[in-house]
Amino acid sequence: MTSAQNTALNTAQTIASVGFDISNFTAPAAQVTFKVPVMFDDDGEPTHGFIIVGKNSDEHRNEWAAVRAEGRQRSANRRTAIDETKIEGAEKLVSLIDSNNKRLAVAVVVGWYGFTSAGAPAPFNKALVEAAFNKYPTWQERVQIAMEDDANFLKVSSQASLPTPATSSAD
Repeated sequence: MTSAQNTALNTAQTIASVGFDISNFTAPAAQVTFKVPVMFDDDGEPTHGFIIVGKNSDEHRNEWAAVRAEGRQRSANRRTAIDETKIEGAEKLVSLIDSNNKRLAVAVVVGWYGFTSAGAPAPFNKALVEAAFNKYPTWQERVQIAMEDDANFLKVSSQASLPTPATSSAD
């Protein structure tokens, strides 16, 4: 089991033992991030990666709403509707799905670590995140898998006497 899986399991176990306080439904949501490593040193320690937010974040919700609205608009317009009965239409649909998945993965990336430019830490840039996902599709897959795991982003409002679970794989 990886350290990320252990962290997610520990978070889920803490939530189960403490309970989920319903005040969380009305309290302002704190942005919980999760580190997704993509490169490692010789000892297997993460050296480079992305910092993401989950599917409940404004970043994901806003991009998902845009994707859905564009899809509805496309299907309502006969000139842009995709005919899946033909191979060209099926290929176009698959390409659109892949593009939408990339848009959502890029949307949830809010930072990175370990990346440099001319020897200095590289300033975060969404266009470069997309370029990285184009060059290394497995990095996008890692972000998508981490984004799907709610336990990576749940934060327990615990009493002072109870331990607070980790909210990131590498704080």
